Formats: sequence, C-alpha cells, structure tokens
Amino acid sequence: MSSGNGWIRVGTTTDIAPGESRAVRISEGRSVALFNVNGRIHATDNQCPHMGFPLTRGVVKDGILTCDWHGRSFDLEGGGCFNYECDDLETYPVDIRGDELWVQAGDATYKRRDQHLQLLWEGLLSGDSWTISKATALLLSGGVSEHDIVQLILRHLGRHVASERDAGGGGDVVSLLVSGLEVGKRFDGEDRLMALSLAGRAASGRASERLEVITLPPPVRWDQIDDWVRMFSRNMQDFRIERCLHTACENGHQDHIFKLLFECAVAPYFLGFSRNVASLGDLARVVDTFGWGEASELVCNLGAKMTGRGRDEPERFHRDAVRLLTELAPELESHDYEGNTRTEYDENALVDALLSVDIERSFEAVTRALRDGVAIERLITTFVLLAADRMARTPVNVDAGWGPLSTEFNLAASLRHVHAYGGPAAAAKGLYHAAWQIFDNRWINIPARSLDEPLPAHRTDTPDAAAASDLIVHSIKSLDIHGVGDQVVGYLNSGFDGSDLLKEVGRAILWDDTNMELLPTLRVAFNEWEGSGGGAGGGDASGGGAGGKGHPSRYQLLVGLVRYATDVRLNKNSMASINTAMRFSEGRTTVEVFDE
Repeated sequence: MSSGNGWIRVGTTTDIAPGESRAVRISEGRSVALFNVNGRIHATDNQCPHMGFPLTRGVVKDGILTCDWHGRSFDLEGGGCFNYECDDLETYPVDIRGDELWVQAGDATYKRRDQHLQLLWEGLLSGDSWTISKATALLLSGGVSEHDIVQLILRHLGRHVASERDAGGGGDVVSLLVSGLEVGKRFDGEDRLMALSLAGRAASGRASERLEVITLPPPVRWDQIDDWVRMFSRNMQDFRIERCLHTACENGHQDHIFKLLFECAVAPYFLGFSRNVASLGDLARVVDTFGWGEASELVCNLGAKMTGRGRDEPERFHRDAVRLLTELAPELESHDYEGNTRTEYDENALVDALLSVDIERSFEAVTRALRDGVAIERLITTFVLLAADRMARTPVNVDAGWGPLSTEFNLAASLRHVHAYGGPAAAAKGLYHAAWQIFDNRWINIPARSLDEPLPAHRTDTPDAAAASDLIVHSIKSLDIHGVGDQVVGYLNSGFDGSDLLKEVGRAILWDDTNMELLPTLRVAFNEWEGSGGGAGGGDASGGGAGGKGHPSRYQLLVGLVRYATDVRLNKNSMASINTAMRFSEGRTTVEVFDE
C-alpha cells in the first residue's frame, strides 16, 4: 500500500521482534531490509552495495550493519560504507502510524552518477574486475552515456601508462582498450557490458603521481620540434620526446603529431618493434573519438616511450634488414605515390618472396611492387590475407605460434592506420616491417600456398545458417581444432553471412577466459571482413581494399580467427560475474539471482 510521496506500508510493529530483521519486496527487483534495534526500526536497501548479498542475513552491532558474505560494514543510520570499492548503502525514513510501519523508499530515479563514477575509479585503481563490471553496469542502467564512462577510463589510463607502464605494456593496454570499445559497438546487453568491462580491466592498475611535464619556453617552431623528435628517437631519449610533444600540444600543433610519430615508428632501426605501429594507430583512434583534451597525456607519454625506446644491437639477419631498409629509405621518401593505383599484379610472386626465408629477396619484391605502381592499400591487403592464411593453416600438433602469427595479422592491418595518419611514404616503409615480421617467424613450419589457390568447395550439411553457426561455436567450445576450419569454409561456401558468423564467434570469444588474448585479433577480423579496415580504405571486387572482397583467400580471415580461438580456449567462461553485475544493476540480491 502506498500513500504518496514515496511512502509505502511495509507491515506492522509486531512483524519484527527486537534484534530481528525482515525483507519486504516493494517493486520488481527491489526489496527493503527492516531491522529492529532495541525497539527502533531502521530501513535500508536489502541489496549489499558490494556484491548484492541480502543484508537481512547480516549482523547489526553498535549501530553498524555488517554483510554476512564479504564483511562490508555500513552505518545503519546514514548508510556510509567503511570499506573501499563498495558504494554507500541507501537508507530510508521510517514512520510508525499506530501499529503500521511505513517506509519512504522514494522512486527508482537514478541519482548516484557521481558515486558510481567514483566506484569505477576505485575499481580501475585496484584492477578488481567485479568492481569495474558492477560500476559499469550501474552507470549504464542509470542512463549514463558510454562515452562518459570511457572518458573516465581514458583519464585513468593516461596516468596509469605515464607512471606505471613501459612502451610495450602501455601499447598492449591501449590496444585492448580500443579493441574492447570497437568490438563492443557490435553487441548489445550483457555482451556489450562484457566488452566494456574488458576495456576497463585492460586500463586498470596503479596510477601514481609524477613530475609535471613543462612546456618548452618560447619561441619554439614546429620544424624545430620535428627535428628534435627525430633526433631523440634515433638516440633513444624518450623523456626528451615527451616534452617536445607536450610543447607541440600546448602550441596548437596537434595535427602534425601523428604523422611525425608514424614516420619515426617505421624508421629502419625500429624493424622488429612491430607493436609500435599498431599501438600508434590505436592512439590515433583514441584521439579521433575523445579529442586531445582527454588523450594528450596518454599520447605524449606513450608516443614518446614508443618512438624513443631502447634498442639492443641487432643480430646478423636483423642487421642486414636494417641496412637494406636504410638504403631504400631515400627512394621511399621521394617516391610519387599518386601513381601507385594498380590493383592487379603478380601477387603470387610477392608472396613467394615473402615466404622464401631470404630477407633480401623479400625486400626486393616489395620494392618492385611499389616501383611498378601497385596501390599501397592493395599491398596491405596482400599482407593481411597472407597473415590470415598462415593462421588458417598453421599446424597445431606442437606449437602453432599464435602469438607471432596474430602479431603478423594485426601489424599488417595496422598499416592502414599508417597510411591514413602518417601518409604513403610511412605506409610504404611499414610494408618492410611487415615483411620482416614474416621472416622473423620463419621457425613456424607452415607449408607455402598461393593466395589465389581455391579453397575447398564443400558445403555444410546443416539445414540453415543458424544451425551451421551453432555447430561452429560448439566446435570452438569443445576445442575441435582439427574440424572447425573446414566447418567455417563449408558455412561460407553455402552462401551464409560471414558477418553473422563473426558475431556469434565474437560472443564465444568475449565470454571465454582467453578473451584478453584474442580481443585485438577479433577486432581486426571484424574490420577487415566488413571492409572498414578500422577506418581507412574500403573493399572492392579486385581485393584492393580492406578485407579483400572477391579475393580467393578472403575466407581465411574467419578460418584463422576461429582456429586461433579454438586452440587457445580454456573451455571456461566469465559469465557469472557479468550476469551478476547486470542483475545487481537491476536491484536484485545475489540470492535471488542464484535462485533463478
């Protein structure tokens, strides 16, 4: 019974004996906990703000309510929590009308945006996945925009990377953040929450104070900054690069920064530092989405760490490759790339050279293609499809090499970012970095195959696309690495939609404990299959753009991803925590969720 102004009749004074408690449901998914303490009735939300346990199962002593599950304790009067990573408890006024108990529980309007953003911040600092998931679910349920949530994650990430991460670790974190956000856009509900939570978990960790970066005193021109950054990059002086980049931001030169960073990242002495290129592409995507105001600390610090990172003396083959690219650099920088428009070329000859285990022959083949006017986007597609084909066919009886192979795949696709942000000369140099990566992975014993060789023509035996997709997902979950690749080819040969399959495979990846490992490759597979390339270049029938639409090896984009997901799967999932977080945001106690 309700009397207006949020007052609800919840029973009588005789319903709760002194020292006892009782839960009363007041709406769907919402219950009030009543406590009789020395004859006085107190009312609180029955859901513990930590993990949703019913507080009526807790203990009250000296005015403090302690949850019986994890020991979180609260002031019974005001609801304040005495622990970290736990929201304050909502308490409600109580009125006794005769022998009737009335509680003013108010409406369900969301009023705790700031508290839940603080809760998310605490979860990010500690790296506690439950707190991150819970806070994210509460914020989304309360109507807080995903953009605002990610802004907080990004601000934390900037300081976390600046104070706690080196170039490699920081780049990996940014890749996971961007991958989680881009993959999450393709899903709804709990699947999207999982992707967002993964992005938050990737960005989490300590964020210490550090010395403030000071702008260089004027006058400082952009051409000076450009020269200094290139010199400091050669000399491995990242701290000096950061001050230059910070000064460039303060002086309004943001539009020039990524071109400079990409040109440094593809310099010959950075051969073998493949993640530099991909991470810079991810940083550029962050700025595109959130602007320099939110991302400047992250870009200046991590960009400096990557382009000024230390380098050991290279071994013989590596030294030869650096020398070859150094000799080619003047030609690549002066080449007129407007004439590189060809999409038809001898792709098999390039692939044969790339797989020849002869770095000089490999580099010569790339040079010949550029001199012959082959479009850079077309060459990038060749590298992407070659990497996918190698993932689709790598033997798995000993060491499939998934880490190095996925690096090949992600590096090749990231060259589209180099082209878009750094220009054609930087992208051309990036092709040699991708060629080196293939050479460096020569220990993976994958038989050579021409990319125009037709794949098997069999079709699936299942009656429809949904059944065929279910069969593939079942094979992933049952670790059928030897059968799942043929199932994917059969699915696609039957004319079923590859984007639908990707979404189902993506869902299986998100809910497995190997999701962090696979997330960047899942993102690249989505972008390449859909022809977006992550924001640069579209596909066409000649295979000239992202995804190689119409290319005989295009199916290998999905085959390689699915085999990778199957072989590394732990056959576990993280569904319980995300499902519980969703139910928690709806106001239900953990016991109610478990009872379901």
